[in-house]
Amino acid sequence: MHPPILLFDFDGVILTQRGLEYTALLQLRKKFYNWQNTEKMRLIDFTLLFERSDSSSRLKSLLRIYRVYSFFIPRIWKRTLFFLRFNRDYRRFEKIYDTLKPGLEAVLIKLREKGIPLAIISNTEKRRLKYFKHKLQLKKYFSFFITRDDVPINKPHPYPLLIALKKIKQEFNFKSIEKSNVYFIGDLPTDVKCAKSAGVNSIALLSGHGTEKSLTRSNPTFILEDIKDLLNLECFKKLLLE
Repeated sequence: MHPPILLFDFDGVILTQRGLEYTALLQLRKKFYNWQNTEKMRLIDFTLLFERSDSSSRLKSLLRIYRVYSFFIPRIWKRTLFFLRFNRDYRRFEKIYDTLKPGLEAVLIKLREKGIPLAIISNTEKRRLKYFKHKLQLKKYFSFFITRDDVPINKPHPYPLLIALKKIKQEFNFKSIEKSNVYFIGDLPTDVKCAKSAGVNSIALLSGHGTEKSLTRSNPTFILEDIKDLLNLECFKKLLLE
């Protein structure tokens, strides 16, 4: 049997979200938008709103803006303006503030030392991931990177995950892929859904975008408080002791 295969989501799992949260904080302070229904929302919830609206297609982005932000910004033209400003500012701030999640690098080093194949599967755009791949030297740890621009269907559809497994099988010359020995770690219920649809183990990370309540309801294989807890899972702990 091949060693465990570990697949990662990107935002909230690999990358901190300080730039997005800072951008959200600045925008929420602007009374110009006439914000509504924001009292119970976390800053990270606003990053999710942005991600749901973002698309490589400008038309799709605009249509999503009208729908997603309608509950919070009454005027349509102000929703569009908000999205454009948010998109501009967060791309600037994330290059300043965002880094690897605390404790992640030590985990990646230990996994790579044991020859565990690692890959990133994200719905972000290829250009953005390429920037952080270079800045954070991610190629030292990860064999493959799958973005929304690399596949015709994005998560939560299992297709991106299955493509990553196909590439890993070829690269590492595995005769077959034992899905019971594959793990996908994400921070949203949609990541759990993706893993389940692909027939692999799901690991829900509580230190990312998702809430404990929503992730627990998604019924993942494992739930972790922090990325450092990954090495305490029996499958990886046993391998590290060998």
